[in-house]
Amino acid sequence: MKNILTTLLLFYSLFASAQYCIFFNFEAKEPEMVVSTLKGMMDTDWGKDIQGTKSLFALNFNGNDQATHTMQFCFQDEAGLESFMTSWGQSTDAQLFGDKLGKFINEVSQSINTPAWYKNDWSNDNVFMVYQMEVTNPSKYVQEFAAFSQKMAPKYGFANNSYGVGYPIVGKTNDFSHFVWIGSTDVKTALAGTKQLYADPEFAVFAKKVAGIRKMVNTLMMVKLADF
Repeated sequence: MKNILTTLLLFYSLFASAQYCIFFNFEAKEPEMVVSTLKGMMDTDWGKDIQGTKSLFALNFNGNDQATHTMQFCFQDEAGLESFMTSWGQSTDAQLFGDKLGKFINEVSQSINTPAWYKNDWSNDNVFMVYQMEVTNPSKYVQEFAAFSQKMAPKYGFANNSYGVGYPIVGKTNDFSHFVWIGSTDVKTALAGTKQLYADPEFAVFAKKVAGIRKMVNTLMMVKLADF
């Protein structure tokens, strides 16, 4: 019985961690038309059958990156992601709406991303502070960030929000290798918490520990506009 329980717990752990998010980053030429077109796409039978979450975000203060928005599809497992990829090419609705959407956007990048470590469900958050970086020792960085963030989370009010380290596994560019996110309920909470975190002496200690293994590339605020 003990061996069976151990096997089941191991299986659950692997399944729970096998999460993937596709990021379609783009520059919106006509934001209103983007939202209405995406809503029409997600209201089709094809959109309703997607086995994952579907969310549109604005990318605010995105440095010199021209992307203004990202459409994200997140899947619990490989099967859901594979189904999405297969159905995209087979669905007339997806192709028609995709062509229509192309008239209102400039595509910037596409990637499949997965968490290296995280806490809590990110689908419940509305605003994310995102830190893109080049990391040369991922295991050490994740270890340090996990210890630091879990210590700071209850102190600055994001213990019930999502936070973690992720990385692109397909579509990786030379811009960054990993990204950190910290979720919040709204913009003012995200900004206040970030300001307090930066001022905490523990942040300086953490920054010193990881200074030799990571280089900050870009920071941005990601704000949820719609779930479909």
